[in-house]
Amino acid sequence: MGVSPVAGARHLAALPGGSAPLRHSGPGPKSLGWRALAPIRAGTIVPLMKVSYFNYHYDVEGSAIGAATQIRAIAAALTRLGHRVDVQFRTAKKPGEHRDYLGLKKIPGLRRYGHVPRLIWRNFALIREELKLLDQFRPDVVLAVSSYANFSALAASRRRRLPLVLFAEAPLEYEYRLFYPQYYRYPWLSRGLEGINVRGAGQVTCISEVLKGYLMRYEAPAAKLHVVPNGVDHLAFTPREPDPELMARWRLQDRVVIGYIGSFEFFSGVERFLALAKRIIAAHSRVVFLLVGKGRVDDAIRRGAESGGLGPHFRFAGSLPHQLIPRLLSVMDVVISPYKEDYLFYGSSMKLLEYMAAGKAALFPALGQIKEVVCDGYNGRLYEPGDHDTMALKLLELIEHEDLRLQLGAQARLTIENHWTWDIQAARLAHVLQLARENRPVERS
Repeated sequence: MGVSPVAGARHLAALPGGSAPLRHSGPGPKSLGWRALAPIRAGTIVPLMKVSYFNYHYDVEGSAIGAATQIRAIAAALTRLGHRVDVQFRTAKKPGEHRDYLGLKKIPGLRRYGHVPRLIWRNFALIREELKLLDQFRPDVVLAVSSYANFSALAASRRRRLPLVLFAEAPLEYEYRLFYPQYYRYPWLSRGLEGINVRGAGQVTCISEVLKGYLMRYEAPAAKLHVVPNGVDHLAFTPREPDPELMARWRLQDRVVIGYIGSFEFFSGVERFLALAKRIIAAHSRVVFLLVGKGRVDDAIRRGAESGGLGPHFRFAGSLPHQLIPRLLSVMDVVISPYKEDYLFYGSSMKLLEYMAAGKAALFPALGQIKEVVCDGYNGRLYEPGDHDTMALKLLELIEHEDLRLQLGAQARLTIENHWTWDIQAARLAHVLQLARENRPVERS
């Protein structure tokens, strides 16, 4: 570890003009995409609201933990703005629960062809339950996370003549084809339901411009599609001194630590990554790769590192609770996310925002919304997706130049504070919720 990221803020203030970058290629910060995310106009008053917030994630303590973190953060930020929010995890499994449906899931044909019909059928039970929830809470507006084969929030809000804002965080049909090939997805039906929800909602929020472009296929008025990206808890994720306990646990003293945190779902090629690591370690023997997360890919990296003689330069932390991430980031000097280049990058990376909020020098591929957040050489480093030679050169530069790491990390922190906190995004979301209220269905006489 070198100079701490906490010192980075002091380092930035000491530079001429307070923020002039040491190295900077490409467009200046004024051309960044986050300038297009205009803040709510000064003087705009959003009345306080009661919001019923429905989502349909299942494994909220496992594969959907990131989504659950997002939902709780949005609800907390809306609450800080004075709104009342009733968060309902409608289909989350209980701790230790295992649903085998009387063994029917073990029948291969029934499991493959019956899964989506079951998701559709459960809407009718969800509608009954959600009508009761709406009657109890009596919200001004319903906010519902889009979910594959789901239409219960749309049906329940219409029955109660309540405005609905659809929170779209993924292209559902595309994502289901990618992640759940074991199930027959009835594509015409799933696309139809996705379109019904997009057209039927009063307003729709999308977490990225890429996702907004995807949803335009459903011919909803463009004016009701709003980009409200993810944010970050900038008070939890801050520049901090390296955590001594974690430094000792993973033997990181006097090391330059390259960190990755994530699910490995979109990791770009094990062999290519190991070749990159071998090249970096050959040039700098003090380098250690600290990988946090769990999946088939990290097991493959572990085996490849051991067989290639790189084992002493790798640390595998496994899957850890989200509240430990700020401590984990404190021991990292450079953070990376080598996403696949052949993937529709429709997301709004919370990991990138957390890295930047922690004042870390981040190296990312120039994909989707990443290009709107990071300006190469100003608040992070970018490389073209698939260009591993450039990735290696920029990673070597960050390893070799401590002052550059501090510079980029300090500017990254300022970017987050000014544009990407959850409070800023919640204000945008509240504006969309109010638009839905202003156009709510007329009450029947």
